[in-house]
Amino acid sequence: MSNVYDIYHEAYNKDSWQTFVDIHQELYDPIDPSIKIKMSQTTIPKDIQIVLLAKLGEYAFQWIERTIPALDHKTPLSYLQSEQGTNALRAAIMRMPN
Repeated sequence: MSNVYDIYHEAYNKDSWQTFVDIHQELYDPIDPSIKIKMSQTTIPKDIQIVLLAKLGEYAFQWIERTIPALDHKTPLSYLQSEQGTNALRAAIMRMPN
């Protein structure tokens, strides 16, 4: 992928990510069930679904397919093609502003 990809992949920490997911779970729980169902029909891992919906709401569906400057102008979906890429995306999501 890119140098940015490598930076995010090296920054990924499983325990920190899990804590991040746990914090966002409280914001995810009250989200409209129909939105959760729509998201669950994607190939996005459940933990990432939780965080994206908590942070972005329905905009998450558009965001995941857009080219993102912080991801070296690649789409978040393109990062989900491998375990390393998925972990790099997790690290990048943790750095997203609120």
